[in-house]
Amino acid sequence: MAELTMQEMLDLQDQEMKKIQIGATITGKVTSIDNEEIKLELENCAGFEGLIPVSELNLEKGKYADEVYKIGDEITGVINSVRQKDTTVTISKLAADKKVDYAELKEALENQTILTVEGTKAIDRGIFATYKTQELFIPISQLDTKFVQDTKNYVGKTLEVYVKELDARRNRAVASRREVLQERLDKERAERNARIKAEREAERARIREEKAAERARVKAEKEAMFDALEVGQKKEGKVTKIMQYGAFVDIGGIEGLVHRNNLSWDRVENVEDFVTEGQEVEVYVLNIDQENRKFGLALKDINNDPWKIASEEISVGDIINVEVLRIIESGAFVKVRESVEAYLPISELSEDRVLKVQNVVNEGDEIKVKVIEFSYKNRRMKVSKVEAEREPEEDISEYLEVEDSLGSLGELFKDKFKDLDVE
Repeated sequence: MAELTMQEMLDLQDQEMKKIQIGATITGKVTSIDNEEIKLELENCAGFEGLIPVSELNLEKGKYADEVYKIGDEITGVINSVRQKDTTVTISKLAADKKVDYAELKEALENQTILTVEGTKAIDRGIFATYKTQELFIPISQLDTKFVQDTKNYVGKTLEVYVKELDARRNRAVASRREVLQERLDKERAERNARIKAEREAERARIREEKAAERARVKAEKEAMFDALEVGQKKEGKVTKIMQYGAFVDIGGIEGLVHRNNLSWDRVENVEDFVTEGQEVEVYVLNIDQENRKFGLALKDINNDPWKIASEEISVGDIINVEVLRIIESGAFVKVRESVEAYLPISELSEDRVLKVQNVVNEGDEIKVKVIEFSYKNRRMKVSKVEAEREPEEDISEYLEVEDSLGSLGELFKDKFKDLDVE
């Protein structure tokens, strides 16, 4: 290769100078390191050497250049000045880092990402903090979620912030720590509320499951109790509800109805005359409806039916002593025995015409009557006072049997009628 003339070298230098612009970013390899500066071999800048003063290296406090860099390392910086006379380019790595760091602040502002900064200086209105090479101001109102009395407490501390304002022209960057803290408090509160809600839902679900299991257990027990019922069983129970038509009785978990007609063998006018709510009673299983899973109960002793007992001891034609219980227009009801009543029609009070029942009998009277009708199945009995008081006819059948051999009845009874005054 032919050697370049002086003019050619000057022209080449002019061309390289045109590539070098103050403020542009340039990269070079370290060729030497000393306490004052670092020298670089620049890329695409033949004939020029790069110099980075130690003050422009952006070294951490307490660090030396030779502790951070070694020969051959690449360093990128911003061109501060160019000296054509000695073909040197002064470079600032600090300026390049500031560009990068400022870009990170801008990105954090646009994307609302959290940055970690360090409090460096306190004033009454807030504190200054650094993010790498950049300085930010945090107003006192944005330092904490609680009231801040002394801003000095935040100096030297690592703080997480949101960038809220960035103005390169005014060299102004404002950050907020309060928003980071508030956001976390809100998140924690939301998580706590969600956790509490989940725990409550879980508890409610557990309670629902327990209740469902309890209902299933109770239902199974009730079904088993119902299936074990037999007509005629005697059970202990408690009156749970009184209605006009009867009373409901719980016999250990299942309820049955005692109809008013089954409260007593006597006439029932008012259910509450026989039972009250909460009363402990003994009842009998009267009937079972398997299809509808219902059953009827009786408070009266179904094993000692007074009508059945009466049917075994009293027959039609018997004359019995009774007590007049109630007077009605057409007759009276009489007490035959406990829980057994009979009807005494007005026509059966006397052979004479009776205009008013009280003319013959009154409530409380004890009289003799004759049973003229008796239906155990229908629980009805009719009696007659007339029949009970009528003289029995003399039995002449024995005389009729000997009529043919002894002659006519007139002849036979002539002596019996001789004393009668016959007109």
